[in-house]
Amino acid sequence: MDELSGICEALKEALLEKNVLARSTFDLWFGDISITSLTDSSAVICTPSKLRKNILSTRFKSMLSECLCEVIGFEVDIEIRSLEDNDESELNKKPEEPDSRMDVPKESAEKERRITEVLSENSGKRSILDEYTFDNFVEGESNKFARTVCYAAARYPGEQNPLFIYGHSGLGKTHLLYAIMHYMRKNHPHLKIVYRTCETFMNELIDAIANSETGPFKDKYRTVDVLLIDDIQFISGKVATQEEFFHTFSALYESDKQIILTSDRPPQEISHLTERLRTRFESSVIVEVLPPSFELRTAIIKKKSEDLGLDIDNDLVNYMAERLNNNIRQIEGVIKKIYAFHSLSNLEINKELIEQIISIVDPGNIPKDILVSRILNTVSKKNGITVEDITSKKRTDSIANARHVAIYIMKSLTEMSLKDIGKIFGRDHSTILSSINKVETYIKTKNNYERDVNEMIKEIKGP
Repeated sequence: MDELSGICEALKEALLEKNVLARSTFDLWFGDISITSLTDSSAVICTPSKLRKNILSTRFKSMLSECLCEVIGFEVDIEIRSLEDNDESELNKKPEEPDSRMDVPKESAEKERRITEVLSENSGKRSILDEYTFDNFVEGESNKFARTVCYAAARYPGEQNPLFIYGHSGLGKTHLLYAIMHYMRKNHPHLKIVYRTCETFMNELIDAIANSETGPFKDKYRTVDVLLIDDIQFISGKVATQEEFFHTFSALYESDKQIILTSDRPPQEISHLTERLRTRFESSVIVEVLPPSFELRTAIIKKKSEDLGLDIDNDLVNYMAERLNNNIRQIEGVIKKIYAFHSLSNLEINKELIEQIISIVDPGNIPKDILVSRILNTVSKKNGITVEDITSKKRTDSIANARHVAIYIMKSLTEMSLKDIGKIFGRDHSTILSSINKVETYIKTKNNYERDVNEMIKEIKGP
């Protein structure tokens, strides 16, 4: 993958992380975009048609600008173009050479030249299905069974039916859905396959009811061969949607059509679900995707790095695997940002760069020793006292209050026990608990106290 392609993929990932668009909406407007030029002050984003160009320019330009800034680390002006503009001269236009500017040092000029040159033109024709296949699904003990069942469902539609996949966000459930679609479209091209997020399904139903077009809506979903619904838990409490989905589910099941659902929780834990729909879900082949083990996280980091042509030292890979223990999506986001930073500025991939990027992707993911140091330094600075004062035996009101706040924030932001926190301050666990209770009381009774504490927490977490 070339540099601009990698940056574009990181941009798409950042857009998805905003979590403000249904996946079908995202695919429609952003699926085929490409970055055709990037300088230190501007970027050109290309899309296939004038219609998409107009929509991106009028409705999504600020979001594109914000997410691109997150990816590359600095703001640029965005211009959106379309392949239908027939403006090849502009698309291929070379930026001003840095040598034509006055007094540019040689090293700075070389760095600027690399940033400002047109690195490549990405055709933007690659389907998102090509990115999520069974072949590039990294398998481990936590997801092996789920992958096996999904592969069987793709090979023999109707035999693993219905199929209900659950697990926390970011563990690969959507990857498995896309892998199933990719396999089916390649090996069972005659099948009519429909993928929807639960949100999209609900919105389509609402529109159908509002426009008195429920007939076409029912025909659309009850005549498919394979129906895949992502995040079905959002059907919770939606009475009309549950009623329609029950009949759709029943019609497809009775016709031996394949139904595949994903959720962030098992059927019995989805609240406000009608009993007959819960029964249908519970009768499914139910598989769980578990959080990735250290070994699987290591394998994923290596695989994603190799895909982008990154050479990351094994010690750094292990360090990342220890730090990035939430989900796979988090790992992908960090790897793509490492690629963007490394490609744009030729930065060495070291522990400092990795720390910087992890703090961008997951601001709360800070090593305990660094977090404790930040807490003590921030609270001492805000209160005009020293760290030594906070951890000392001094009991003046200002020092005692700062100590209470530091203890409260430490308990809030870390998984440390009261005993471990007490060791830092030279106090027993009952004294630590008393400090926490005092801050909780002050938050409820003192004006602006909670605001001040939250401002310190925000500063500690970083940008």
